[in-house]
Amino acid sequence: MITPVRRNWSPKELFNALTPVMFTAEPSVLRTRWKKLWPELYTEYDARHLKEELSVRNLIATEEAAAFFDAWARDEERHAEGFIQIMELVADGSEKDLWERLDARSHNFSAINEYLKDEFSVMVMIAFDEMCTCHAYAADKSFYAGLGSNRFVRWLREVTADEAVHSMNAVNVIRARYSDRIGEVGTILDGLTSGVADESDYGGTFVLDYFGEKYTKEMLANCRAAILRNITKPLTTGERDGRSGRPS
Repeated sequence: MITPVRRNWSPKELFNALTPVMFTAEPSVLRTRWKKLWPELYTEYDARHLKEELSVRNLIATEEAAAFFDAWARDEERHAEGFIQIMELVADGSEKDLWERLDARSHNFSAINEYLKDEFSVMVMIAFDEMCTCHAYAADKSFYAGLGSNRFVRWLREVTADEAVHSMNAVNVIRARYSDRIGEVGTILDGLTSGVADESDYGGTFVLDYFGEKYTKEMLANCRAAILRNITKPLTTGERDGRSGRPS
């Protein structure tokens, strides 16, 4: 059985020395920061609902996928908690209020039903989505650099690296368990690249949150190409043991 790569770091330790008073700003600036950070928070938070939906539909069929989703869910929870800390620090957010807002949101998975057919389709969807998120976060460096502490840039590096590892871990499940279906990946990716392009259409599914100026057709095409490239490589011993998950 292949083992997912895990990265160990802590947002609490990263932000422990920071306080909101260090990042005070005009109300208009706080609103701009909130508008930017809130969708990042709720899409990361939505991972728990996707995992629950996969369980309800009994779509996790292999030990490799079960191990992947256990590790992935813990990482996404870490990201959500980190975004809450950031919003408390720079956007006048309240942890209690943010959790209440998150818990009150609805979730509708009908938009991704075609990708919830079996474990293979789910893993392709996740591999692509995490690659897209990796690229989107990488494009956000100027925003985080502008918040006033290099710890926010460090945060960005950590979450970007997590997303890259998630994509490669998902790819490795496909390579290990579904090598006979790799020829189907391109068709699935074609459908995914036309995902949700407007925030109002996003159903709280974690995936297909491709709204915002970062998600250009070129970026989605590059992510599609990267998945196709990575998925055709043979598994190495290190990847089987969870020692390497770096995508090309």
